[in-house]
Amino acid sequence: MFNRVMLLILLLVFIGIGVWFYSEKPWQRENSDQNMLTALPMVPEFIYQNEVSIEKFLAADRRARENVMSADAVGRLGMLYHAYQFTNEARRSYTRARELQPDEFAWIYYLAVLEKATFRFPESEALFRQAIILKPDSAELWAELGDLQMKRARGDEAALIFAHALELDPGEPLAALGKGRLEILARNWEGAIGLLMPILDDYPRLSLAHKYLAVSYEQLGESERYVHHQALSEYGSALESPLMKTLHALSLDAILEGGDRAAGPALLQVKCARCHNDWRIDETHESRDWWASTVRRMQREAGWEWLTDGEAANVVEYLSSRP
Repeated sequence: MFNRVMLLILLLVFIGIGVWFYSEKPWQRENSDQNMLTALPMVPEFIYQNEVSIEKFLAADRRARENVMSADAVGRLGMLYHAYQFTNEARRSYTRARELQPDEFAWIYYLAVLEKATFRFPESEALFRQAIILKPDSAELWAELGDLQMKRARGDEAALIFAHALELDPGEPLAALGKGRLEILARNWEGAIGLLMPILDDYPRLSLAHKYLAVSYEQLGESERYVHHQALSEYGSALESPLMKTLHALSLDAILEGGDRAAGPALLQVKCARCHNDWRIDETHESRDWWASTVRRMQREAGWEWLTDGEAANVVEYLSSRP
């Protein structure tokens, strides 16, 4: 009887030791929390951003660190970094968000777009293919994958992917642009025109479509149409998916107010006239939000070092307040 009691006591002791050994200790919990925090990017040095932008970053960073297990908080921090082209910080945030929420389409998509823009093509392709598994009937995703293959000089593969995207949605603009470019490379001018003209119904200011059409009409000797599309190609819009539009909108309010109108004309001559004709700018009268979106696109293409937030706000103030 005594031996049985002792064996039972020893068994309970060993069970208690095992439970203690495998359970999370307070100091381990602290280390785990610290590891979660260090998985987030450090706040970078802000050189070209204004006070409004900086406060947005600090607020998003605080929210992510206070909610380290929230994929939404961490992912939205990545979106903000992405909108301002802090690519390393965005990549780290998206990667962490995907660890927390592996099958969330947004984090896969945004990271795929980021890797594509930074020429990490194999990583981008793997992510786009993962996104396609989640949304196999998305013509937009197939078009993005085709565009990626074009950038990798895989024209034959891109052609098949663009064709599939256009089967899913004949009006998919990126697929039409990609297929149209391939037709131009094949010197099939009529084929390019047949693909590109229909998408202008929904995207009348699409710069790249007008550029390709100008090339085609010039080759066909149709000078009037060439001049028309060439002019429109110099000042228009780019494609923007709904998710990317949401991302880019995060940076708009920082340049909507507070600009110096008097500084605008000189900035236009130095910064904007290198790509755009003065008369195109002068004849365009749009809302403040429209100009902010356009100027932000200019910053994404030329870089924040070329046009700072302060300068961007000055340009927006001038362009949106003209009579």
